Amino acid sequence: MLTCAVGLALRYMYGPGSEGLFKPKWDFMSLTLVGLGICSFLFHASLRQSLEFADELSMLGLTWSMIHSTYTTGQTQSRSRLIAAALTAFHLPFAAFYIWSPRIVYQVTAFSAALILVGLRTQYLVHGPNAVFPKGVARDWTVRSLKATAISMTGYLLWNIENMYCAELRVLKAQVGLPWAWLLEFHGWWHVLTAIGASKYMDVAREIKAEVGRRKQE
Repeated sequence: MLTCAVGLALRYMYGPGSEGLFKPKWDFMSLTLVGLGICSFLFHASLRQSLEFADELSMLGLTWSMIHSTYTTGQTQSRSRLIAAALTAFHLPFAAFYIWSPRIVYQVTAFSAALILVGLRTQYLVHGPNAVFPKGVARDWTVRSLKATAISMTGYLLWNIENMYCAELRVLKAQVGLPWAWLLEFHGWWHVLTAIGASKYMDVAREIKAEVGRRKQE
C-alpha cells in the first residue's frame, strides 16, 4: 500500500508541470494519498491500535480532500473557504468521536457517504445545467470516474470476502504456496485497488477543476 499510494501521488507531483525535485506540483489530494500510504504501512507493520486509527482516519481524510476539490470547483474564494471550514468543523469532531467509540460501522458509513457525495458532485459538474463541456470530454470524464469507482468497489468487495472467509483463505493460501498465494491476499488488494481508484478519480477531479477555472477566465 505504501509503495502504491505514494508512487501514485509522486506520479502526479513530479509529472508534467512540476519544476524539479524541490518544486513538485502538489495539492491537498496528493498529500492525503501520501498520508494514507504512510499510515496504512505503519499500522500493518506494527498492528498498534493507535496506528489503526491513523490508517482509518487517513482514509476519511483522503475522501474528504476529494469532497473539498469537487465542491470548491467553480466557487468563489469566500465560498471555497466556507466549504473548507465546514469540512474541518465536521472532520475533527468526527475523528475524536470515532477514537472515543471505535466502531468500524461509523468509519465505513462516513467513507461511503463521502464517496457518494464526490460522485454526485462530479456528475453535477459534468452534466448539470451549468455544464458546457463538449460531449466527448464529458463522456470521457464520466467513463473514467465510473472505472475508478469500479476499481475501488472491487477492492472493497475483496476486503469483505477476506473478512468473511479469512480462515478458509488461510488454508487455501497454505495449499497454493508462494508466490501464487500472494494473489489471495485480498486485504492487500483492497488497499492497492483503493489507492489506484482514488488516484484515477483525482485525475478526473483535477481536470474538471482546471477546465472550469479556465472557462471562468474567458
